[in-house]
Amino acid sequence: MVNIGITAACRFEGSKGCYHGNAFCSMFNGWDQAKAEELDWQSGGAGDLRLEGGRVVKIYDDNREQAEVMQQVYAIDEVVDSPAALAEGVDAVIIADNGEFDKWKLGVPAIEKGLPIFIDKPLAETGDEAQAIVDMAEANGASVFSSSGFRWCDGAEAARAALPGLGELSLMVGVSGQGQYHVYGIHPTEMAYGILGPGTVSVVNVGEEDRDILRLKRRDGVQVVLNMLWREVAAGGQQYTICGSQGWHQITDLGPVYLNMLGAFLEMCKTRVQPISNEEMVEVIRVVEAGRLSRERGGVEIALT
Repeated sequence: MVNIGITAACRFEGSKGCYHGNAFCSMFNGWDQAKAEELDWQSGGAGDLRLEGGRVVKIYDDNREQAEVMQQVYAIDEVVDSPAALAEGVDAVIIADNGEFDKWKLGVPAIEKGLPIFIDKPLAETGDEAQAIVDMAEANGASVFSSSGFRWCDGAEAARAALPGLGELSLMVGVSGQGQYHVYGIHPTEMAYGILGPGTVSVVNVGEEDRDILRLKRRDGVQVVLNMLWREVAAGGQQYTICGSQGWHQITDLGPVYLNMLGAFLEMCKTRVQPISNEEMVEVIRVVEAGRLSRERGGVEIALT
């Protein structure tokens, strides 16, 4: 059993209740829905999917009262008072997505102890910061894993399996109607990387703040176009198409997005082998950053270095 400490799991952008924190805790520990209602806990994300082999035993948040509510809802053994205390007596640490780019700092004590750590998407705001995080992990012998669940969903798995039958690939198009780019741009980017792998040369964004339209130019010649739209512009949802010389493959149903991802995390805890290389995790962040910079600069092409 992998004993896990979790943090950044109580709030999202300051509002009570973190979708990812609820989902992760319920997946490992189960949850008490009646207790959540009694304590007026915003439990969105909690569900009935279960993952064997791990258990959340500690939680930290600077709002101890909210952490204590989560302790009751998810049967977490202990609430601790610091990130350093979270890293004591556990096998691994999870930093959930609280909507803040610097959430990774909560994991520094765990990294310094060489613990396996999952840093929920995105790893960082900039590529340089992402590089500093993985460098720190390497220096301390810590295995680090950061990803969007889209990379691990059933739809992505099916697309990877279909690739050999598509012939020479030429184009991947994604349409994502979720919301603001700084929060959700990582998802379609990770979907593209999970299917095609690394290799982006440059990024152009010809969209606007509420409708980003990115073109990723790749070394292998495959063009990737990602349309990322606010829900006020397009109804929420996802659709992806991969085009090849021998056929097309479409993804219209993602399926569960956290189960396989957390399963990969548990496997990393056992083997210390990262499911994604440091180089690829940093490249993903550089692509997302380049998309933002390109839009801000009027659609100029941003080369990845």
